Amino acid sequence: MKKIIATTLCILMLCSLLVLINVGTTMAAEPGYERISYPTQVEPTIDGAWTSEDEWTDGDITMIGTDVAFRSTWDTGDVTTTRWIVEFFSDTTDDPGDLWQFCIDNQQWGGSYPVGNKFEITGHTDLLWYQGMGDGTDWTEVSLDASEIEWANSLSASPTNSTPHWILEFTITKDYGFVQMDILWNFYLAVYDASNPGVLAWPPTDADVPDTWGIENYSMEAIPEGLTFGVMVLLSSVSVLVGYKYFVKRKETKVEA
Repeated sequence: MKKIIATTLCILMLCSLLVLINVGTTMAAEPGYERISYPTQVEPTIDGAWTSEDEWTDGDITMIGTDVAFRSTWDTGDVTTTRWIVEFFSDTTDDPGDLWQFCIDNQQWGGSYPVGNKFEITGHTDLLWYQGMGDGTDWTEVSLDASEIEWANSLSASPTNSTPHWILEFTITKDYGFVQMDILWNFYLAVYDASNPGVLAWPPTDADVPDTWGIENYSMEAIPEGLTFGVMVLLSSVSVLVGYKYFVKRKETKVEA
């Protein structure tokens, strides 16, 4: 009897260890960085601007400091589509070295080497698509499929900030790439303004290390109405802070001159 109990305990311990290993492998992410993508209520026009005041209010806000706000929604039809809008409040100049960067760990493989998909838009004109295999090699450029990726950006004002700033709208389907995209993935977003050097990223980690990216989760329910109102209040406050910061910066520069 004791032998049977001991054997059973060993089996249970082994199973527990396997579960922990599996969780550690598939759920590796930067602690404290998880966001929710809600279902699309108003399908946006992908033109790099707010076409209407309500087309992005169905997405929850995620901030990168006070300079960047982004949100996403998803919907399903013939294919499942994820849509993002990114607003770079403090970037008001058109530089060939500007950068938008999305990294997606399709099925939360994690690891310390490039894995999944990376999209880079430079100079507001050129989009490149890369894939990583997680095997220690670098990102490899792959051919774009215009039917699966849609994007546009422009210097525009928006309901969240009346000063013209760079706005990116970016859409991908989840049925592409070298593997089917899961509903849950690890995610990294970075922006770079060549006029004010310094990468702003969510999370503020490494684009080549999937273990340090955040988690993008999905809700089947529409964004709560109260949360939508809170988003607009928050963005209005952020807009004031960003404007004040750059007013102070210009004032200090004038005094030094």
